[in-house]
Amino acid sequence: MDSNNQIKPDEIEILIVEDSPTQAERLRRLIQSLHYNARVAANGQLALAAIRERKPHLVLSDIVMPEMNGYDLCRAIKADPTLRDIPVILVTSLNDPKDIIRGIECGADNFIRKPYAEDYLLNRISHMLMNQKLRKNQNVEIGIALYLGDQKHFINAERQQILDLLISTYEQAVQVNGELQARERQVIELNMRLAHHAAELETTNREIALKNLELAEASRMKSAFIANMSHELRTPLNAIIGFTGALLMKLPGPLTADQDKQLTTIRASARHLLSLINDILDVAKIEAGKLTLSIEPVSCHDLIAEVAETLRPLAQQKGLLLEVDAGKQKVVIDTDRRALTQILINLLNNAIKFTEQGSVRISLAQREEDGALVTEMSITDSGAGIKEEDQAKLFQAFSQLDSTSTRHVEGAGLGLYLCQNLANAIGGALFFNSDYGQGSTFTLALRS
Repeated sequence: MDSNNQIKPDEIEILIVEDSPTQAERLRRLIQSLHYNARVAANGQLALAAIRERKPHLVLSDIVMPEMNGYDLCRAIKADPTLRDIPVILVTSLNDPKDIIRGIECGADNFIRKPYAEDYLLNRISHMLMNQKLRKNQNVEIGIALYLGDQKHFINAERQQILDLLISTYEQAVQVNGELQARERQVIELNMRLAHHAAELETTNREIALKNLELAEASRMKSAFIANMSHELRTPLNAIIGFTGALLMKLPGPLTADQDKQLTTIRASARHLLSLINDILDVAKIEAGKLTLSIEPVSCHDLIAEVAETLRPLAQQKGLLLEVDAGKQKVVIDTDRRALTQILINLLNNAIKFTEQGSVRISLAQREEDGALVTEMSITDSGAGIKEEDQAKLFQAFSQLDSTSTRHVEGAGLGLYLCQNLANAIGGALFFNSDYGQGSTFTLALRS
């Protein structure tokens, strides 16, 4: 290149015409990165005044601006003989072929497409500045008339200007095409990844389906094993309970005090073990969906009295007062008697176990809710209560609030879990409230 055409960067001044302060500052910093000087004008009117005050080497202008847009600014610059040699680069989206015609009509020297690559913008600016001297002596004008759509356009511009503008437009089209091809490659690669993931997902789904079948079979075998073992264990336990009962009744003969105490311990332990086996068997039936219900009219007064009498010896043994508050009005509901009995026995047994002094009360009440009659059976104790942080795990299977080796209450942690599942099975709801150190109340609600 001819050395006469070389321009020192610090001698160059570029006027940025941009109404967005953010975009203007971005362009200013970008241009100054090549050591060019930069000024900023917020619209075409201010830019025209700044140009006439001090002539820049190049104008970089947005098109869409208030007061005077980029086309009008360019037209005003090219119409002034003292300013027309200033190269004007328009920043546009190039969404319409008419944008090119408008650019040629107003005398623009180059297009930069939005969004632009910073290196491309800097290359365009450098190109325009290096060719500025070459264009000063080529002022031969030509006139061209053409139609675009339904409009006639007359182009009166320098050949070099038209060539530069069309070349810049072509370069932008090539750049866009390259970007589209890159996007297409990305889409193809993404589709291949998706297909790979889909194949992996299908394989995983097949493995999950196979595992589900294996789990179902394992669950069936577990239920069968528990049922068989429970039957095998209950038979000798019932025999132990029966024989110890006969001995305690002194049918074979008198017993010493130590023998009586030991037989009582044996019978209590056997009954406790039998209760655990029954709970495990019932849980297995519920989880396997094999629990059968027998719905019949049940007198709540009679049932509560039976449950209270069954567990009254246990309360008396601990010196607790067992109260029954069933009211005078007879309450009869249609439900499964065995399931309801088991729920009340478990709840009352828990209340007695976890109460060291005071009383335990079982109560019955009815109320109306949303036009339906709700029967509530509540067990209230004056025991230790339940800590707030322990309440969330209260109805979990095999969950014990005191799982240490020093706990003083026996149990496998199935009682409340079983009660909740039985309550759901008979269409009821089991809920509670408790104050730690004050006691608890568990309530079974049945809607009829």
